Amino acid sequence: MRRLLVLMGLVGLVVLIPIAGVAQDATPEAQPEAAAGDMARTIPAYVFPYDSEGLNAGLTVTANVSGVCGFESLMTPGRPDAWDCLGENNQVYDPCFENPFAPPAESGEAPGEVACMTSPFADEVVLLALTAPLDRDKETTPGNDAESWNLPWGLELAGGERCLLLADIDVVLAGEAVHYDCADGGTILGDVDRGQPVWTVMYLADGATETTLADVAVAWS
Repeated sequence: MRRLLVLMGLVGLVVLIPIAGVAQDATPEAQPEAAAGDMARTIPAYVFPYDSEGLNAGLTVTANVSGVCGFESLMTPGRPDAWDCLGENNQVYDPCFENPFAPPAESGEAPGEVACMTSPFADEVVLLALTAPLDRDKETTPGNDAESWNLPWGLELAGGERCLLLADIDVVLAGEAVHYDCADGGTILGDVDRGQPVWTVMYLADGATETTLADVAVAWS
């Protein structure tokens, strides 16, 4: 079972970080008032809390803590700059991102900090001051199989709903694990189908009695 990330000041999923995400490829040419079925493809996007000036100006620091980061992120597996960290009082922070613009620490210097976030749609971070250097040969977090748990951290559906990957699978419906909770109260069952340029998911709206096939507009990592 995956662990639930608890950070101070958990925010809603309806706030987008200014310039915090960068699409992996060029964004398709916009089409005015395009309907969900008009999308050419799902856009993969990455979150970057830091820019060349330091922490992104659009982010608000809610807490400063200290701790260590020794495992790969559970929420954003596969990103070498993302970590599963342990702070004060054994508090888990995941994902925490390195500053790619920071110079390497010299011998004897403090190892620096990472920025920990609750979701790709949040505008608040916890800054975790490292008490030990990052181990570039990071370990796989016990119980985490990146090959079988390769799901986007956040999804924005074509209808505008924003959904966040759950840290634990607590509910199974019709034999399908519920992997995502959405800001409007809906849920996503099973895996993300990436077999076509426009990815799809089985979406269960709040109060609905049946799922619908929903297009994914943006997938955040």
